[in-house]
Amino acid sequence: MPIRWAYLKRVLAGAIFGLYIANLLYFLNPQIDITPGRLATVTIVYGLICGVLFGSVLWLLRALRVRLFGKPETHGGFRPHGFGFVVLAAFLAAAIYWMHLEVFRIYLPVGAIRVLSKATNLITATSFILLLIWFAERNADRRTSRILFVAGVVLIAVSSFFLYQRRDRYRTETHAVVVADIGTVAGKRPVIVVGIRNLPYDWILTLAGEGSLPFFDQARTRGYLTRLEPFPTMSPKSIWASVATGKLPFRHGVTGRLGYSTPLNRPGERFLIVPGGVGFKAWGLIPPVTRISTPLPAGLSLPLWTLFERVGLHATVIGWPWSEPVGASRLVTDRYFDNAPNATQAIPPPFAAEIAKLETTPPDSETQRFNGTGTARQRIVNGLAADLTSMAILRTSAPSFPLTVCTLGGFERAQRAIHIFSDDLPPRSNVKGLVLRAYAEQLDRMLASLARDYPDHIIVVVSPSGPVPPQLPTTPYALLRDFIDPADPSADDGFVMIYGKGVVHIDKPRSAQAVDVVPTVLYIAGLPVGRDMDGSVLSEAFSEELLRSNPLSLVQTYEAQQLVVRRSGT
Repeated sequence: MPIRWAYLKRVLAGAIFGLYIANLLYFLNPQIDITPGRLATVTIVYGLICGVLFGSVLWLLRALRVRLFGKPETHGGFRPHGFGFVVLAAFLAAAIYWMHLEVFRIYLPVGAIRVLSKATNLITATSFILLLIWFAERNADRRTSRILFVAGVVLIAVSSFFLYQRRDRYRTETHAVVVADIGTVAGKRPVIVVGIRNLPYDWILTLAGEGSLPFFDQARTRGYLTRLEPFPTMSPKSIWASVATGKLPFRHGVTGRLGYSTPLNRPGERFLIVPGGVGFKAWGLIPPVTRISTPLPAGLSLPLWTLFERVGLHATVIGWPWSEPVGASRLVTDRYFDNAPNATQAIPPPFAAEIAKLETTPPDSETQRFNGTGTARQRIVNGLAADLTSMAILRTSAPSFPLTVCTLGGFERAQRAIHIFSDDLPPRSNVKGLVLRAYAEQLDRMLASLARDYPDHIIVVVSPSGPVPPQLPTTPYALLRDFIDPADPSADDGFVMIYGKGVVHIDKPRSAQAVDVVPTVLYIAGLPVGRDMDGSVLSEAFSEELLRSNPLSLVQTYEAQQLVVRRSGT
């Protein structure tokens, strides 16, 4: 039985969609190396699967239409049909490329975005040329129709070739030995990093204007306080991983809850930049896949505290989200505070015994403001007790450690307890507004006490996200809607605050990124900044004297197999 040309056109429609999507998988995963043979294999597999699957479905739909309504009238016994599906598939692929180009700008390195942009323009241009071919093919005779069909196949093949030619390699280079020159101030300028979960920048401005946060107001006028821009992610874990590593998700690998491995990957490789949404469930799971859990809290990269440990400066970590009892000289996981204290969630064992004595219960005078919240009251009080205990642990470690990292999660617990899932700050006239203000005042007093008792430390406070994480648009309509009527860009912004000696006030500071925290902390401590980090030092926060006395230094990476530490002048 001869194969009908109309059927081949429908198969081509599915195939063009499959081969463009196969390329897109690699565009979104620049950490995966690619060769012409490998790309050809993936393209053939996707093209065959999508071509046979979609082509057969479209042909069956045509057969059903003919059975129900009969064949349309033709002139001369031939009516070309089916090439319009090829054009439609090309435009759909172009639309998906444009969606990913807009959504993943923050996920990918600049070079990868540039390559993806060129590929998107190439596919869009191919779509319009196919549209012109379709206009000519609609009224052509049988011979001309077949010639135009072959021309369309050649055009698609040529565009696929140029898709590969426009790629580049972004595999992270591995280093066997790296020499790190650390400054003379390393270890002599201690840093305290405090993370606060879900305290938006706009709420701080509002509460400080009401007079509820005197320390934040003081830091806003005397220290450095700026907006922390969010980036679109389906999970806050990705944001916190970037805060911990100074790297974007394509490096640390926390792009969601899971990564994916397919038979088309080499051993150890996996697709990372494919979170749920943006059509991934529709087209990304065509080959058999294996889901791989993401290592937390820093994914495939080293967190800030481990960088300090690698250069011989010890660190204490308290309550960092999704942490494990490893990577620092002293570490207490966030799970330690969830229920009864669990010694297995703290290292070393003598430290676990010590912190058990630091458990702090808030006095009744402080918890009375949470009355009226019903069953949520105890959850709020437990969150405050965990924060007070975390601060007590911080105080025992800060005098002896160059780096102390502490995360306060009680404010987020209070939001969840009273069902705050909006970025709008409730007014003080209702119970929710009173509870949030009461808890924010507690945080303000904790930080004020910390700054007063440790004047020789530089304190960095960061909140990388607000109550509602930004959502990825999953359809062309959602993308168009966000473009025409974008949400308030400040609604989900966090903040970065730096306070201490050598920190200056800036009237209109530039917005910071989550990846700027680690380079800034390394600079404060007199350590080199990794060249493989995606953030930059917030240099405008520091005085001219501090900048002159602490020149910026760089190291290729902190993640080499061997890191040789060399002090300046030795």
